[in-house]
Amino acid sequence: MTTELDAEELDVDDLEEIPQVAASEHDLIMMARTLVMGPAAQDDIWTLLCAARPCAPQIGPTCAALLEDTLRHAWRALWMRGGARPAASISISAAAPPAPPAAPGAPAWASASSRTVTITRGRLWERHAPAPLPFTSASLVFLRWLVATPFAAPASTLTQLAAMPLSIGDQLLVYLALDAARTTPAVRVLAAQPFVRAAPLAWLGHAHALARRGAAPPSFGPLTEGVGAIVVEALAGELARRWYAVELGKRAMFEPEPLLDLGAAQDQTLTGFMTACEAAARRDLAAFVLDAAAPLLLRNVMPAPLQLDPNTTLAVRAQARLAAGSLVRAVVRWGEWDGLHRGVRYFDDDYPAAQLLLERFETIGPTGLGRARHWLTELASLVPSPTASDTVTAP
Repeated sequence: MTTELDAEELDVDDLEEIPQVAASEHDLIMMARTLVMGPAAQDDIWTLLCAARPCAPQIGPTCAALLEDTLRHAWRALWMRGGARPAASISISAAAPPAPPAAPGAPAWASASSRTVTITRGRLWERHAPAPLPFTSASLVFLRWLVATPFAAPASTLTQLAAMPLSIGDQLLVYLALDAARTTPAVRVLAAQPFVRAAPLAWLGHAHALARRGAAPPSFGPLTEGVGAIVVEALAGELARRWYAVELGKRAMFEPEPLLDLGAAQDQTLTGFMTACEAAARRDLAAFVLDAAAPLLLRNVMPAPLQLDPNTTLAVRAQARLAAGSLVRAVVRWGEWDGLHRGVRYFDDDYPAAQLLLERFETIGPTGLGRARHWLTELASLVPSPTASDTVTAP
């Protein structure tokens, strides 16, 4: 039995009032929602970026509440980008400070405390306790700039966005903006901003867009611990696919100069991030390097230009070919790590982590490592050798 209510029987006081915001505040909210919702909401991102609107110097409490609610869905955005995929994480308990020796002459190990290394498997929310994703006022500054900037105008006429200290939430918003704009002219404007270039997460996911001679990424330390490490884990699959696609794109590059810029940015990014992972004992965070390179190594498709401009000097072409090997050099560094992992004994603290990392390196294996080393030798030569196939499978 169903009961139908006439409209006049409804109490209007029971209906939730629709929030009212200013026009510029509406644009701020729409920009934030578009970035957080991902590709499904970004079909018309170029139109949104070109519709510049001046922003008021302050926002009202209603707009602030709606923005906060929007950014609260950032974790969901990470689940949708691959964070829901089952995987494994290395967890390291903080070591307690050493206690004084129990007695004069006691051995040093008697007073030392060992750290605990464990492997947690499952989906991301099963591997890590719930943690807030912090956003600061920098996110609001960034959203204001996105709304107020007419991206269709000449780049020389646009106001630059100065660098600011960024939390991991702020960095994620920058990463999402670069991802949304990747197929539009706006990506060049975004990548040129000091604000964007100050985000290590942006470099990790978009080093190819940020490539510029003489530029260097910031420290990657914040991405190897706490919430930053969780965000990198969630994006691991996406990072692998993006680096893989960039490697394939190198084969069609003709001008040496862009390849030199790209190689420098990739080298600095991968070297800096892998060094930070090593310092934090979280080498597993750099496993996307293996996933990006594995299909190339499997099909013997070297990420090197098929032909460089013959009108450039021999020295420049030689440097460009070497620059193309950034990801390959990272694979070789993983091979060095693999040798260290094989030397960890079963009673060592790092044994569980070493076993996981040995398992991850199996996607490359000795054959793939040998091929990577051979590629580096080939890249040092100006005479490219034919590859087995130009058909590769997605990682």
